Amino acid sequence: MIKLLWVYLFLFSISVFSQKEATSTHINNKLLHDAIPIIEQLYSIKFSYIDALINNKKISIHINPQLSLENVISELQKQTELNFKITGANFVTISPLQKKDTIFVCGYILDEEKKPIPNIGVFFKANRTNTVTNEKGYFETQKVPNNSVILISAPGFRQKVLNTKSFLNKKCDTIYLSLLKEEVLDEVFIQEYLTKGITQNKKIIHIDLNNVEILPGRTEPDILQSIQLTPGVNNPFETASGIYVRGSAPNQNLVLWNGIKTYHQGHLFGMLSAFNPYVAKEVSFYKSGINAKYGDRIAGVIDIKSENKIAKKITGGAGFNMINADMVAHIPILQNKISFQVSGRRSYTDVLETITYKQLSKRVFQNTKIAEAPYVDNERNNFFYTDYNTNIIIKPSNNNKIEINSIYSKNDLDFKQKDTTTSFNDDLITQNEGYSINWNHTYNSTLSTKTSGYYTKYLLNYQFITKNNNGLAEIESKKNSVKDFGAEFDIYYKISNHHDISGGYQFSNNTIRYAFVTSTPDYELILDQDDRFLNTHAGYIQYKFEKPNNFYISAGIRTNYYSELNQTLTEPRLFAQKNITKNWKINVSTEYRSQTASQIKESVISDLSLENQVWTLANNDAFPTIKSSQYTFGSSYNKKKWYLDIEGYYKQIEGITTLTAGFINPIDNTYHKGESTIFGIDVFLQKNFRNYKTWVSYSYINTNNTFEGINNNKSFPGNWNIEHTVKWSQFYKISNFQFSLGWIWHTGKAFTNISRVNESGEIVILEFDKINSDNLPVYHRLDFSAIYDFKISNTPKMKYRIGVSVLNLYNKKNLLNREYKTTNTLNNEFIQSDIFSLGITPNLSFRIFW
Repeated sequence: MIKLLWVYLFLFSISVFSQKEATSTHINNKLLHDAIPIIEQLYSIKFSYIDALINNKKISIHINPQLSLENVISELQKQTELNFKITGANFVTISPLQKKDTIFVCGYILDEEKKPIPNIGVFFKANRTNTVTNEKGYFETQKVPNNSVILISAPGFRQKVLNTKSFLNKKCDTIYLSLLKEEVLDEVFIQEYLTKGITQNKKIIHIDLNNVEILPGRTEPDILQSIQLTPGVNNPFETASGIYVRGSAPNQNLVLWNGIKTYHQGHLFGMLSAFNPYVAKEVSFYKSGINAKYGDRIAGVIDIKSENKIAKKITGGAGFNMINADMVAHIPILQNKISFQVSGRRSYTDVLETITYKQLSKRVFQNTKIAEAPYVDNERNNFFYTDYNTNIIIKPSNNNKIEINSIYSKNDLDFKQKDTTTSFNDDLITQNEGYSINWNHTYNSTLSTKTSGYYTKYLLNYQFITKNNNGLAEIESKKNSVKDFGAEFDIYYKISNHHDISGGYQFSNNTIRYAFVTSTPDYELILDQDDRFLNTHAGYIQYKFEKPNNFYISAGIRTNYYSELNQTLTEPRLFAQKNITKNWKINVSTEYRSQTASQIKESVISDLSLENQVWTLANNDAFPTIKSSQYTFGSSYNKKKWYLDIEGYYKQIEGITTLTAGFINPIDNTYHKGESTIFGIDVFLQKNFRNYKTWVSYSYINTNNTFEGINNNKSFPGNWNIEHTVKWSQFYKISNFQFSLGWIWHTGKAFTNISRVNESGEIVILEFDKINSDNLPVYHRLDFSAIYDFKISNTPKMKYRIGVSVLNLYNKKNLLNREYKTTNTLNNEFIQSDIFSLGITPNLSFRIFW
């Protein structure tokens, strides 16, 4: 009896051991093709399939003896999105999922505060069946037709429309319903503005850089050049950073990167944007109706934001064009908690000079010593630019999110030449770097706060170094630095579906220095310098009311206290929009704004004639605070894929000077204060067809400056006055190809002509006509671009893009600027300085997205 008992225990232990061995079967991220033989052996079955059908399909599954074949088949179907059908006692057929096939669907339905919503109706459209959620918000249904529509509806919540495909490779997904907010219905009134990915809502232009289609002359979505295509924005010098919004100068625009104020936005002396378009996610551009939270500038607002969501998987891209190469990566660090985004871009112009770079540099360096230098062995010109960004997103809880951002850009020019006795070196560096941290806290669906801080630094450093055979002879230098840091607290409260209010406090400390110095081993001569700082305290409040498809108003007030100026300015803001009919709207806005930091045009150190503007701060003497009032009235009409938008405006700017206005009087170079009056109208017309769309815009602008003691105190046209501008673009898409063609025409910029040149004496004397009384010849240019998107079978998760573009397709030689002057040397000579436009400029690009 005892022997039989030992035999039984021995056999039982073998059985248990065998079961433990079976439980060790674990398939982890293995190709389905390699996993099938294992499953066939475990269940004594055979699979029937076509090899191409299961290529690149991977599965992960834990198999134990208790797991039935049916459960294994169900799990394989979820993970591969294929149909597994048991066709006999030991055969399984694999085929693509058809609409007639059915799947298992389950999920949890929660509200915005992550609370379960019981008794919610879930309707399955294909078989016209429905179910409801239990007290935990859970629902499930067997045999739901594949690739069919699921509707989730509940009183007080926005309806959710899903497809059963989203349930294939998930277990039981969590679905969030948001409260019904009527105001979102109005956002679809204008679906596109210029092209897909660019929309306009309440006169704010939004650019979604992940979805924007191709624009004329660009294979990549350059942020600043995209903005220049909008009506009311001029670019008299063909630069990316030269954004003249309704007659105002580029330095009067507020340009933000994740809350960081930027003081230099260009590469290659403004020809290219310093913002990597593959890092930025969205851009908001304001020409009028500015929210009270925006201060510091009097013209446009360009608010750029990068990715603000936690990455679930590694994404990014890399590419190159005929000037630079770059790479972007967004990496999850801790699932659903922390992710990290990093990017880097650098030109290779110091290694290889392509035809694209040669054309751009020809435009940039004309009328400088670089262009005039002979191409000999003892002359060298090295130039490169670089930029990088980092972004850390932390979500410690559902109600808190922290973002840490940085941005850095640099342009470096090193030009050297020499003769038998002397060497000359122009060394020019511009740098812009910034850092910010933002903490968003949500208390509930109606109340949230944001606490943020930033630090930004800008540096311009130019040196003209002369050396002789005995060593250092002389250094002429120009330096300009900006250090700006601040903090902000904002609060947002939603009173009801139609009313919300926001407000906050902002502090900033801005220190700006500039100096023009000539030094030798024996002495140092300071030609001009300034060093000052300004603390600014600001508070604002903004109220919004919206009745969808009827009426919208946004009213705010901002108060700035400039400590060192002992000056308090109150800035009211108002924007209102009224629907006259379903398709017709009118809008009106008024705003008052101020600016204390501005650029002046210097003429002290001008050997290179590049980057000849420096930042300075307002004071109670030479540079007053600039103040601006703007009033607009407009109307828009949208019907049957036609969209017409018209807006007129009037601006009054006070506190400008002959230096901050970019104006150096050829007759009188002394300092003068003045004001500017601007009025104009913008017209935009767009028509969309199935695969083709076209739009045309017309802008009229009239800018008049008045300065004390100049032109008998009478007004005259502004330096950047371009009265008439027409922009016409066309877009066509077929399959994976996109084509875009754009034409721009405008009247010539105002300039001051000369009536006579007297060279009879030792000094050349120029006699000028009335200030800015003449205009340059008419400007026009045609740009073309095309891109092709494709995939490769062995890398299906990657997308590839090839692009080609041509600027100035018919190679029109446009005159951009004309100045008359004489040399400051003993051999006094007359100079007519003309700047011509960019010639025909091709570009190629290649990019990989993952």
